[in-house]
Formats: sequence, C-alpha cells, structure tokens
Amino acid sequence: MTGYISMSIYEYRKLTPGYVLKDILLTSVCSLVIAVVFMLVTSAEITLKIFLEYFLIAQCIGLSISIPCTFAFHFLKPAKAFSQLILVTVCVISGALAGSFLASRLIHHKFVSFQGQIPVQMVLVAIILGFIISFGFVIYEKYITFKFSAHEEKLKRTVLEKEKLNADLKLLQAQVEPHFLFNTLSNILSLLEHEPETGKKMLENLTQYLRTSLIQSRKTVNRIGDEIDMIQTYLDIYKIRMGKRLSYEIEVPENVRGFEIPPMILQPLVENAIKHGIEPKIQGGKCPLQYNMINFACS
Repeated sequence: MTGYISMSIYEYRKLTPGYVLKDILLTSVCSLVIAVVFMLVTSAEITLKIFLEYFLIAQCIGLSISIPCTFAFHFLKPAKAFSQLILVTVCVISGALAGSFLASRLIHHKFVSFQGQIPVQMVLVAIILGFIISFGFVIYEKYITFKFSAHEEKLKRTVLEKEKLNADLKLLQAQVEPHFLFNTLSNILSLLEHEPETGKKMLENLTQYLRTSLIQSRKTVNRIGDEIDMIQTYLDIYKIRMGKRLSYEIEVPENVRGFEIPPMILQPLVENAIKHGIEPKIQGGKCPLQYNMINFACS
C-alpha cells in the first residue's frame, strides 16, 4: 500500500522482498486493529470464534488492497497527483470487493455464523478505511522522502565543503612551496661555492623536506608527529640560512604526536612567523613550537 508519492520515491525505495514484507506486516497490524474495533462495536458477544471471523475479514480486505496497490504503483509509477488518486481509488475499491468475496468464501467453509455473506455496510466501511489508511501511508512516504532528501542534501553540502577546503589547501601549498624552494635553491648554489659542507647539509635537509612534504601532501590527514618532523627539517634549513639570528625549540609530547590533522596545516604558520616575525629583525629571534593544543609563538 506504500510507495506511491512520485517517481522520485522509486529511486529511493526499490521493490524488494523486504519492503513488500514490511508493507504486508503494516497492513496486517492495521487490519488487526480494525477487526478488534469492529468486533467491539458491532458484536453482541466476544468470543474467539467471532474474533477470528472479524480478523479473517479484515486481513482479506486489507491485503487485497495493499498488495495490488504496492505492485501497481511500482510498475505504473504515476507521477501526477490525479493519476495517483485514480490508481488508489481503483486499488481500494477492487481490493475491498475482492477481499470481501475471498473472506465470504473462507468463512463459509470454516464458520457458519455469517453463512458466507459479508454485510454491505462492512464492505463500504472497508472502502472508506482503505482510502484513509492508503493516504495515511502516502503522508508517511512523503515524510520519509523529505527526510531522505534532506539527508542527501546535507551529504552533498558536506562533500562540497570538503572539496572546497581541499582546493584551498592545495592552493595554499602551491603558494608556499615555490617561494621557499626557489629561495633555498639560491642559497644552496651560493653556499656550494663558498661553504661546500654547509651547502651540502642544506641540500640534504631540502631533499628530506621535499620528500616528506610530497608524501604528506598526498594524504587527506597527517599525524601531528609527521608534521612536526617536517617542520623541524624546514626550520633546520632556515637555521642554516639565518645562522645565529634564528633559534627554535619544539616541545610536543609523544602522546599527542599520533593525533591527526589536515596536511601541511602547520608549515604556513611557521613560514609566516619567520617571514614576518624574525627576518625583519636585525637581531633575529626565537621560534618555540609548543603543544597547548599546538601553540606557536615567535619572539
């Protein structure tokens, strides 16, 4: 009886045995409630035999409406509200009549009180209740579809925000790395002529830094420890370039080095701290990198 709001629902709810069984179970529960109410209202006495008669009638009518309705809406897939209303009407009326006929045959063979006859009033009430329950399922399906669409939209927004963040991060990396690389290569060429050992050491540090940064930049997240090791190599390069004008100290406990953060998120902070905080000063300065949920400062 469920699954007939719009064609978009069929993209969400496929006709699987699980969903068919779920519809049958819900219909059976509703039919059971209707059978109990009818028995209490119309029956002068309440016995197991009378309950079984009402129960059988309600189940036959309910399932005769529900099952054809489920399959009809799945295969026909009416997109317009008017077409859906027509199909619901056909399924409810034909299902109520077919279910009443089936119940009368079953009761005729198993019980004698109804003598194979289902009152017309009960058939009319079954049709009315069939419409009410059917449109109740329609409202429920609309709610499920809206909830599903809202969840999908939230996922899409999350993916777009993540892609934007990654794009911004890549752009930042592209801006940072060439500037540092060109300056360092220029220093290495100069040192190799006048101070070969120092130039060789700087080249080794640069090679290690580039190798590490290339690996880290390809990851979606990095360990704090890996980022700190890369920053230490970065600072060693600047230490050779600036000499005594630069000193640094790294204090990050071992128990936090395994925490994960976005890649290359700390290196721009260190570069800006050196560029704007220490290089302009004639006497230079000190850059301590300390853990206080990572607290970086320059003096």
